[in-house]
Amino acid sequence: MKITTNVIEPVEGKTDSFFGDRSVVMTRKQLKTIRNNPLIGGLYISDIGFYPHARTHYRKRKAGINENILIYCIDGAGSIHIGTNVYELQANHYFVIPAHEAHAYWASERFPWSIYWIHFGGERSFLFNEFFGKVTPIEQSSKSRIDDRINLFNELLRALESGFSIQNMNYANLCLNSLLASFFFVDTFRAVKGQKSSDPVDQVILLMQKTINKNLKISDLSTHVNLSESHLSKIFRNKTGSSPLDYFINLKMQEAIRLLTNQSLKIKEVAYRLGYNDPYYFTRIFTKHIGSSPASFVKVSKRKSNR
Repeated sequence: MKITTNVIEPVEGKTDSFFGDRSVVMTRKQLKTIRNNPLIGGLYISDIGFYPHARTHYRKRKAGINENILIYCIDGAGSIHIGTNVYELQANHYFVIPAHEAHAYWASERFPWSIYWIHFGGERSFLFNEFFGKVTPIEQSSKSRIDDRINLFNELLRALESGFSIQNMNYANLCLNSLLASFFFVDTFRAVKGQKSSDPVDQVILLMQKTINKNLKISDLSTHVNLSESHLSKIFRNKTGSSPLDYFINLKMQEAIRLLTNQSLKIKEVAYRLGYNDPYYFTRIFTKHIGSSPASFVKVSKRKSNR
């Protein structure tokens, strides 16, 4: 059954804040590193996320952005406005908005869409432009592997949500090739299904993710996987290039970016949610790891979203 969307563009923008939302946004410093990396600089992720039942979702960019935007609707409906055309996006349809193209998009008020989305750029990204600027349905059959595609999207999200180690960044951006292939070459799409890892480093990272609002010590982490503190630190650094506690701080800072970007929380509220009782200490940690203060980051993010 076809769902009719509201094809009239909203008068004003609304806050992107949805229960269960997930997103990862690269900073300018991180993007510069990615673009200068010959392994992944030709095709890279700048932003990625999932918005469920996003009733108030609305974006308008008069000059577009530097990257292409893939919107994959898995439920509900929404509209995309480019030039003189308004395209309706239904469940199991996707659309790629070309870089630098003025656009607007919004969720249906009656049947708000649930979407996975990704901003991707690089010289190689434009080799796929034959797939851009049009609504493309994905047939619901065993060949289209819809669940596998969603799992792959979540895999990229999890990799980046786990922190910005070189390994994670390389892995996520290399997997971008497979994700795009799953959309652009449906008939030949094959997904690799993984299993829950028993690796102690992976188990420690999972604990960090589940207790992002706490202040864990190295002893808490080593006890969790029944290893000595020194042995855990050694294998953790060998796999991630970082100490466990530095990695945990990076996870906290990524969550801080998400909260500051999507939840419109005050800086002190973000600090408290991440287990920092002193907002000034949180500000120092954020500035050290991200390269700008929380206040500056929020200001730049708002300016970017209004372009």
